[in-house]
Amino acid sequence: MFIIRWLLILNSIIPALILFPVKKIYLRKEKKTKYKGPKIIAMNHTAFLDYVEALLAFPGRRKYVLVGAQFYAYNPFLTFLLKAMGVIRVDEVTGNMDAVNKAVEVLNKGHDILIFPEGHIETEGKLMEYKQAAALISLSSGCPIVPVFHNGRIGPGKRDLVFVGSLMYPDTYICREGLDTLQERAEAFTKELQERTEVYRQFYLRNFMIADGEKLKRPKYAGFLYNFMKYTALPGIKLLMRTKITYGGDLARGTRYMDKGMVIVANHSWWIDSALLYYVFRRVYCRSLAAKDVAEVNKSWGFFEKAMGCVLLDRTGFDWNSLKTMIEGLKNHEPFIIFPEGHMNYDDELIEFQKGPAMLSLYTKRPVVPVYIHTSYKMFKPTRFVVGDPLEFDKAGLVTDNESYEKANEMMREAIYNLKRQAISETKPEMNSYIRKIRARMKANLAEISKEIEEARNAKAGGK
Repeated sequence: MFIIRWLLILNSIIPALILFPVKKIYLRKEKKTKYKGPKIIAMNHTAFLDYVEALLAFPGRRKYVLVGAQFYAYNPFLTFLLKAMGVIRVDEVTGNMDAVNKAVEVLNKGHDILIFPEGHIETEGKLMEYKQAAALISLSSGCPIVPVFHNGRIGPGKRDLVFVGSLMYPDTYICREGLDTLQERAEAFTKELQERTEVYRQFYLRNFMIADGEKLKRPKYAGFLYNFMKYTALPGIKLLMRTKITYGGDLARGTRYMDKGMVIVANHSWWIDSALLYYVFRRVYCRSLAAKDVAEVNKSWGFFEKAMGCVLLDRTGFDWNSLKTMIEGLKNHEPFIIFPEGHMNYDDELIEFQKGPAMLSLYTKRPVVPVYIHTSYKMFKPTRFVVGDPLEFDKAGLVTDNESYEKANEMMREAIYNLKRQAISETKPEMNSYIRKIRARMKANLAEISKEIEEARNAKAGGK
């Protein structure tokens, strides 16, 4: 069986990679101690080829899959293949614990278990009720469950998006009050496993164009110059700024792949913040909101901003044209980078947020993705970005009025403060002190910089 299994793998791996491409997106946030032991992969079931997709998405450790006894009745050749690949037979009629015990033995030997908790292939485009086998195996073995959702787009010319969530450890349910029996723990574990997988499913449906059968098209503003400047700058940013991206939630990592448009909000302390966020969200075609008066004073910077698809905002009054451009852009799946404070701020406290990001999000029903930038802006000094979970104001019951805008701003501020605390905790104390020192120096120089800009603006006005 060992030789047959490897012959099957070696002869099928290349055709499978070509015919059934997989894109794996980790949703879980990073942890200081990464789990490296055996695990239970719990995946929704969309088609017979889900097993192949799981093997492609999770290479390495050998995987045993739980399969219903009905598959053994098709023909002897299929039964032979199933046994060769390491299948654990599940008898759904008798409901005995033989399959659970066998799975625990496999995990104790250091192998992985692949299980489809629904027990059947989905037929209505939604998750079916999860069975308790995955939870029972986890509680009996002590191994964590990896919740996985995939969109089931399997076949030539398609790509299966596989969303991998954070590990679910059985100790959480063993120690929980009110769960006294194995049955109660298994029920609670299974319920939370399905709820988490449903969250991933909704995240996919809401934020990925392929869920609607569409493909991401390159927008008009993302021409040759846009891509040239973007991709030539990426290595320099990585090298000079020593970038590190971490995440502040269970969906945060997936935001960097969202292609249906989003509003990216962050703290703002220096001119290059937009370029840094272009680096963080380099997998999508970002645009940013920039000050029109600054672009007019500095022609070189203005040329750069136009080349990168920036929308120039007139800060002397309410700029309806810019707002309309961004609303239309978000509806056309364009991500926008906006600094809600409106201008650079070097204080530890965020200043009052403008209403623009909240208005855009509520008008277009697109999520806001908060980011905190923790850096001294000095070359070869570390720069940390902490990306948070998407904020969906429309799902929170907010509407397009001033009260909702205020509540949305409070939610954004709280999210960015939480990311800031995480950034500081993940950075060495001496680096935090250095960043505070540099920010204080930048704040002292702000008045002089503002004066120079004002003089240049007045000189231009006098020349006219």
